[in-house]
Amino acid sequence: MTISTGESLITAADIDDLIVRVRLTAGDPGDLESAKAALFSRAAPDPEAARLIRQRLLVTALHHGGALLAKLLSRLSPRETAMVRRYAHRLANFLDALEVWAAQPIMLALMRFGLPYEEAETIAVAVLVLVW
Repeated sequence: MTISTGESLITAADIDDLIVRVRLTAGDPGDLESAKAALFSRAAPDPEAARLIRQRLLVTALHHGGALLAKLLSRLSPRETAMVRRYAHRLANFLDALEVWAAQPIMLALMRFGLPYEEAETIAVAVLVLVW
């Protein structure tokens, strides 16, 4: 998904923030640096590869927080934001195992976590808007 200017919703600054956060937890940011290079190189990746990269970045953001997670949360109500924060790791683990990202499986997982239908739907759509 792109905004009207044609720019990706995920910026290089968002990825830089994730790299710093992963380093602070003694993690290896190599995959993030590769993702940034792939997304923002002169030769743009094919749309499918770019979507997969953005999905990995969102999963990382759910685990580590930061600017990218803030972009997701900015689209949600305070109650939905609290729910995402509460279940961020569980949601990240679910998304990491999900082969095809679609609203229905994400909504069903969120409802299994205990979220009401409307909140699960809003969160699922916000997740997909950020990565498509």
